[in-house]
Amino acid sequence: MRIRVLGCCAGGGLPQWNCGCPNCVRARAGDPKVPPRTQPSLAVSADGARWSVLNASPDIRWQFAAFPGLHPRPGTRDLPLDTVVVTNADLDHVLGLLVLREALSYRILSTRWVRDAVVEHNAAFGLVAPVWTGAGLDEEVDLDATGALGARFFPVPGKVPTWLGERVAYRPEATCGLRITERRTGRRLVYVPGIRELDAGTLAEIREADCAFVDGTFFTAEELRAYRPGAPDAFAMGHVPVTGPGGSLEALAGIGTRCLYIHMNNTNPVLEEGSDAERRVLEAGLEIARDGVEVAL
Repeated sequence: MRIRVLGCCAGGGLPQWNCGCPNCVRARAGDPKVPPRTQPSLAVSADGARWSVLNASPDIRWQFAAFPGLHPRPGTRDLPLDTVVVTNADLDHVLGLLVLREALSYRILSTRWVRDAVVEHNAAFGLVAPVWTGAGLDEEVDLDATGALGARFFPVPGKVPTWLGERVAYRPEATCGLRITERRTGRRLVYVPGIRELDAGTLAEIREADCAFVDGTFFTAEELRAYRPGAPDAFAMGHVPVTGPGGSLEALAGIGTRCLYIHMNNTNPVLEEGSDAERRVLEAGLEIARDGVEVAL
């Protein structure tokens, strides 16, 4: 199985258009230690020829352009894309579907809750509704056209996205992790880009995986408040912080699975290469995803 990081940052990317935090200032200035990064997405393939994409960020057009594996064959509109998987209804995970509206030669896959929440509350998503299918929790389905990869959603602690407000009631299908298994080898990828806490079920999924990409939105629970006084903490926003009480770093250190943080907010100090925050993560045996990084399982 091949995995390509299309984008590693949370909503807004780096630099975020309206943010003057130190990371964004340095990224705009061209500081090589804080390079620009796009919003969160992975591409996965069993053979390096056909690909599926995990979450459709608003930056998907540039992400596809930057990755030759997802280029159409010259002289055609034959894109080697099988499935776009959506793990929750956050805008940084679904807005890219509208970018892909011109040709519906692929399938969109999510839980039924996510599909209904997005399609029923925004008429624009009717453009992609014909190819959007729903799967149940813990129900394995084919990810790619050949059936080489199996995909299974599992529930993780989360919340209803802010943009949906009180329009829909929270259910376990609202925020999911994704398990992808290469059926021939049994190799397993786990993708958890948004989670409020690392519960026992999620930790069990990560232990059984060969590689896991895990929510690394904030380094500390109070991080955002330094730039937005009165902002909610990480847990209230549906993201377990990397450090501090209840943080993910301590829980994942020594777990025995290759773990990479993804979905980092632009304020997160781990985005500065060579920083103390980055060193702390690396010394614990974890990694930080970067745009363009590839992993082979």
